[in-house]
Amino acid sequence: MAKIIGVVPASDLQRMRTGAGSDFYKVGNNYTKRVLEAGAIPVAVTPVDDWVPEEQLKLFDGYIVQGGAEFYPYHFQIIHDAVVNHKRLLGICLGEQLIYVYFALKKMVEEQGYEGDLVKAICDLRDKKGPDFSVLKAIPDHRSAPTTRGNEDEAKHNVNVVPGTILHRLTGKETLRAASFHNLNVPPEQQLVTISAWSAKGDGVVEGVEFGDNLFGVQFHPEMDDLLPEIFTFLTEEDSHE
Repeated sequence: MAKIIGVVPASDLQRMRTGAGSDFYKVGNNYTKRVLEAGAIPVAVTPVDDWVPEEQLKLFDGYIVQGGAEFYPYHFQIIHDAVVNHKRLLGICLGEQLIYVYFALKKMVEEQGYEGDLVKAICDLRDKKGPDFSVLKAIPDHRSAPTTRGNEDEAKHNVNVVPGTILHRLTGKETLRAASFHNLNVPPEQQLVTISAWSAKGDGVVEGVEFGDNLFGVQFHPEMDDLLPEIFTFLTEEDSHE
């Protein structure tokens, strides 16, 4: 049977400003399309007030975390479920950053000490730090092209792939052309996750990370066209732990 892949949505939650009628979870068509093309069944993850019901998590064999503007509690629920239950997780843009952010915040709460649920402790820490808190690094010149249909080539730049990584194994390439729309980045000096790709601009921007054999993310947007389908086969490969 084909694997069920949870498509983790972006959010537009504005209830504090405009009321509950303005709250939306958004699933991008290209993400579901690429998952289906890879041979899996894409199913939207549907949080309720920022959290995913625990019983819903049991439905999914793996996850694709799509791009977005902000992390919510359900993002940390999802990656924690992938870590604990060794499910495959593919992160795109914000989803790639999530892999690093989860382990960075996990380290912080473990060093401080916490009681009870780890995911709640991570979310409580972020709330205490305030809206401007981030463990990511601001970067220039990676969001220069507008995200309009048909401008994929204008938004692309070269990405250098690190040999021996998941990204290198999947693509078999040392250089990729990839569309980039982001202004935050995994700090290049961090030592929590493995860096699998760098921007070829020479600006030190991280373009891919991985952790173990089941968490893998790219900062760029391979879902925008059908030229890098091998990246999405990560979700459907047979796992050695199965």
